[in-house]
Amino acid sequence: MIKLVAVDMDGTFLDDQKKYDKKRFLGIFERMRESGAEFVVASGNQYVQLAPFFEEIKEEITFVSDNGAYVCKGNEDIFAGVF
Repeated sequence: MIKLVAVDMDGTFLDDQKKYDKKRFLGIFERMRESGAEFVVASGNQYVQLAPFFEEIKEEITFVSDNGAYVCKGNEDIFAGVF
């Protein structure tokens, strides 16, 4: 059973035009949610750059951004490091 799916954005989740098939992904995400699996976006990019890609579900997923310096899920900050 899959418990967590973590994706990098640039060149992995997003295509060369910085896009993805949103309709297809939201269907997959719904099945993940029903099975209890977590979806995590992990990127060196800033949260403010990542969140707009997931407007419909950003309150339900976890973001690891800023090269790991910021982690949040929904409106909850889990970790915010200052270097």
